Amino acid sequence: MNKNAKLGKGIKLYGFVSIRVKPTSYLTIADNVIFRNRIIDNYVGLNKKSTICVLDKGRLSIGSNSGFSNVSIYCAYEINIGSYCNFGGNCFIWDTDFHELDYLERRKNLNSSLIKKSPIFIGDDVFVGANCIILKGVKIGNRSIIGAGSVVSKSIPDDEIWAGNPIKFVRKINSNFVEKD
Repeated sequence: MNKNAKLGKGIKLYGFVSIRVKPTSYLTIADNVIFRNRIIDNYVGLNKKSTICVLDKGRLSIGSNSGFSNVSIYCAYEINIGSYCNFGGNCFIWDTDFHELDYLERRKNLNSSLIKKSPIFIGDDVFVGANCIILKGVKIGNRSIIGAGSVVSKSIPDDEIWAGNPIKFVRKINSNFVEKD
């Protein structure tokens, strides 16, 4: 970890989580965040251990009371995950293309400024089903649901259900209920 890493209270790790945070990057994990990485904790068929990587000058923020099962978060630029979010088994959240799009540049195998990066913003109370991929540049609105196996390559408004590959609108969520105290 580094001086720019801020970890809240009550964070729980069930199984091994690999975390790499560069010295010039920022990581904030708020209170009561849970990472589940063992079959005994989640029977959906977990394929790997959770990994979090925040590259130089990257900014990753995870809100309170969020939960992850074998997630891969790769932050080259900026990822903001709200509070009370849940991510099913084997989800991927990537704010970069990782490689050049031009094949001649890929041959050089350089970390270039030409690699596209764009921030990801995930609102509060979002549910993401198992085996989803969230790609760079998207915003997922508050209380929205992403169906299992979806590839999220465009932004999703508040209070909607989307699913598929390519992702498509399914329906609006009735948000007229009032929370009881």
